[in-house]
Amino acid sequence: METSTGRVVNPLPTADVTWVGDDRLLYRPPDESGDFVLADPTGRELIRQPLPEQLAELEVSVAPR
Repeated sequence: METSTGRVVNPLPTADVTWVGDDRLLYRPPDESGDFVLADPTGRELIRQPLPEQLAELEVSVAPR
């Protein structure tokens, strides 16, 4: 989303997304994989990391520090 206008630049596959840096987004895909994905602002996947098994079925909240 372009912050000055609110225009959607590139949609991501989920609304559960948070900025984790100036140029990185973290989200959990809705595909039930239990993974978290680090992406650039264009939505390109940079890293995919599965959660530990004991956390995979829990609701996890992510927020900036």
